[in-house]
Amino acid sequence: MGTGDCFIIKLMAGKKVKFKMMIDCGTWQGSKEHLTPYIENLKDYVDNSIDLLVVTHEHKDHVHVFNACKELFTKDFEVKKVWLAWTEKDGDSKVDRWKTEYGDKKKALALATEKLENYINNPNTEVSLNNNFNGKKMFKAKQNFVAVLRGFTDLHLDNLNAAGRYVGALEGMRVVKKEIAKADNVEYLFPGDIIEDVEGAKDVKFYILGPPEKWEDVKTEGGGAGESYTHNSLLEGMDAFAAALTSEQDGTNHIMPFDSNFIATDANVNTKAIYAKAENDWRTIEYDWLNSAASLALRMNSLTNNLSLAIAIEFEKTKRVLLFPGDAEFGSWKSWHAINWNETAADGKHLTEDLLNRTVFYKVAHHLSHNGTAKRLGLEMMNHKDLAAMATLDYSVISSGWTSTMPNRELIDGLLTRTKGRLMIMNEEGLFYDFQGEHPLSDKIIEARKKMNQTESKYFNSKFVPDLQDKLYIQYTVKV
Repeated sequence: MGTGDCFIIKLMAGKKVKFKMMIDCGTWQGSKEHLTPYIENLKDYVDNSIDLLVVTHEHKDHVHVFNACKELFTKDFEVKKVWLAWTEKDGDSKVDRWKTEYGDKKKALALATEKLENYINNPNTEVSLNNNFNGKKMFKAKQNFVAVLRGFTDLHLDNLNAAGRYVGALEGMRVVKKEIAKADNVEYLFPGDIIEDVEGAKDVKFYILGPPEKWEDVKTEGGGAGESYTHNSLLEGMDAFAAALTSEQDGTNHIMPFDSNFIATDANVNTKAIYAKAENDWRTIEYDWLNSAASLALRMNSLTNNLSLAIAIEFEKTKRVLLFPGDAEFGSWKSWHAINWNETAADGKHLTEDLLNRTVFYKVAHHLSHNGTAKRLGLEMMNHKDLAAMATLDYSVISSGWTSTMPNRELIDGLLTRTKGRLMIMNEEGLFYDFQGEHPLSDKIIEARKKMNQTESKYFNSKFVPDLQDKLYIQYTVKV
């Protein structure tokens, strides 16, 4: 449907379907008309019934379609059980406090975006900037910045009141909680939970890895050298920035760009009149402080990603594992290795490391971005010879601001090496391996697949089945 997660997992015994599981249903954007064929195809594939629905986290690219195609999910569609992260349990004091604080930051982001859009769309802005050296380039850069900020804002909220202000959760998540989930079929899961004996999923264990329970883990975006594919420093000033935007006070005595010490008090100098002259428009900096919204947006994005419900699915007879981490970032991945499991792994390993060692299918977190996959504590522990990976990236439906970071080239190298090219991307069109756009990523994938032996290649080619005609899905069969 575009950049975003929507997975159907069928557990099969021969040709007989034993269990049907759905994980998320989102895309960056899309109308009901555009998305309906995908969901109709999905419903037909599962015979209008799902044994288990998992919703990983509240980002639009994971829940948008529950809203856009609500009638298709709430009519003639059975969901027997719903799993959500513990962070989605409304009424829990800890969760409610977090939601309130997070909601304030969403409101701040929406306000900042609105103010900057008004600024950049004002004809006087371009005129005044043109008086500067490289003014046209400066104006174009500001336009691009505002467009990227709008992308972040749309990712986090779609539930606005008449004034365009944030008033609640993403509508897709609300549909899941209030119209799909029922009081007797929803479970809220914690790291360390091990779920087995699920009806229809015999000899299957579900290990809950995240989201973390410690705030320090949730707010950790990246690690140092060797831990993350690039290092993202923690961004500062978010709380003060949000407080400034959402303050209801007037004047300059609360948290604003300037301290009260810098207010002119000489009654004989009309500084305001000088400042307001048309020829001095280029000097104004009222909107420059709003550029901190970039830090706020990035920080919010990572916080939400680290609240992903992350699951390892183990098949007890073969010990093979499927890994679905949502969009977990480094803080979440790291926390998995501190879980006090009530089971022990072979060779004295921590059970999380053992699960990663036995992973044969990895749903790549966060669309091949630099911060969605841990390095030492993640991909480098996935050393199974049959490892395959699938990534939900599609340049035809994505914010332009993300194309510079997705896909991450270093991560691509790691995935291609460990999977021998068994990396399946939703849409390879427009993706390049190099930064100059001369070497298509599809060529690099084909080159990597030559490292499979004849048996491996034959098996992979028979089990990887893209929908070449309608392009509604890609499908891969995993031998477990």
